[in-house]
Amino acid sequence: MDNLPLSPVASTAHICDTAPMTTETLRQSDFVQRAPVFYGWVVWFAATVGVIATAPGQSFSVSLFIDHYITDFGLDRTSVSGLYSIGTFIAALALTWVGRRIDRQGNRRMSIIIAGLFGVVLLACSLVVGPFTILISFIAIRGLGQGSLGLVSTTAIAQWFQRRRGFMVGLSLVAFALFQRIYLPWMQDYITTYGWRAAWILSGVTLLLLVTPLLGLLIRDRPEDFGLQPDGGPMFDDSGMAEDLPFEENWTLSEALRTPVMWAFTFGRVLVAAWGTALIFHQISIFAEQGFDAQVATATVGTASIVTAIFTFIGGWLVDRIQPGVVIALQMAGLIVACILAATMNSDGLLFAYALAFGAFMGIGSVFDGTVWVTLFGRQNQGAIRGFVTTSMVAGTSLGPVIFGFSFDNLGGYGPAIILGIVLAALAAAVALLVRLPDQRPTPA
Repeated sequence: MDNLPLSPVASTAHICDTAPMTTETLRQSDFVQRAPVFYGWVVWFAATVGVIATAPGQSFSVSLFIDHYITDFGLDRTSVSGLYSIGTFIAALALTWVGRRIDRQGNRRMSIIIAGLFGVVLLACSLVVGPFTILISFIAIRGLGQGSLGLVSTTAIAQWFQRRRGFMVGLSLVAFALFQRIYLPWMQDYITTYGWRAAWILSGVTLLLLVTPLLGLLIRDRPEDFGLQPDGGPMFDDSGMAEDLPFEENWTLSEALRTPVMWAFTFGRVLVAAWGTALIFHQISIFAEQGFDAQVATATVGTASIVTAIFTFIGGWLVDRIQPGVVIALQMAGLIVACILAATMNSDGLLFAYALAFGAFMGIGSVFDGTVWVTLFGRQNQGAIRGFVTTSMVAGTSLGPVIFGFSFDNLGGYGPAIILGIVLAALAAAVALLVRLPDQRPTPA
């Protein structure tokens, strides 16, 4: 972690809280031992497939089904939005528990369980018949797809890489952003041609027959289990003695929650999740307020996905080199600019500026959770720590659309919600820049 000037922890945390490992206690795996490259790259590939496979549970994917639910089941947009928000919030409540299971059961076992359950749920989504079953489906796909599968996949990458953690997580999310650009128009055409029920079935079959077996075959828990270091290289010398490895100090979730930085950074991440999701969920209506039709909205969001990919890569490079508070502040700056443009864009130039700002704050932020929390608090309990953060963020994604919907229905448009977002983003940036990073793990009482 010598090139990670993120906090004093990065330079002083050389204590491993786990029991010493010897050559006799190592796991044996032909896949790992015979891999022609550092096996972390294999884990990265499989985990990236896992990240991509979260697509059916993401807001941009669910939005393709909303109009069909409204038409087929006689619902209004407010009702469907409310069901989505409630389902997302309920799903978020389980993610801290899922994170603890990842810490205890390991990435490989939990990847198989989560991906398999997600596939079954996607198949079941083809059977929804009304508001109650739609709500159940939202709870399941948001909890398993957008939450749990993304959490276990990025956790696996963070376990196998240390010095290059930001770059590797960023590279994975670049692949996801580029996939999104291809996936959205293709899935829209598929739904138009074969129907929304067939689309859910296709997604479920893909998870069960392709993604789940791949994760089970290739994912492994920790490099130390196989005598390897994060980033590559053996743990033991030729005589079987353990190398002097700079392992990080490992905090528990309760210890992390006692630090101001945990709450300050979580506040920023929740704000991005809430307002970012709201801007996506209500994108057609937001653009209509500015005089643009749905085709313009779709094209602009498509451009934003490409910008997100670019800034995800940039974010992966930045997060390895600058203070995490600055990363949060950059996100907030992008969110502020995007909010201002959402209320004022009236030309092609401003549409492009909106796509640039939106893609920037989404891209820079996307690598934050897979890198900074691990750097600050260690890898041993990162499932629980990141599970708490993910719970908070997913809860935020449930609140953002509701806030925007209430503003539109009761306050004369999206303006009040946008202004609130600007104020909160400025506050989050100031807090992130001023908060003190933890010097050392607290002494147990």
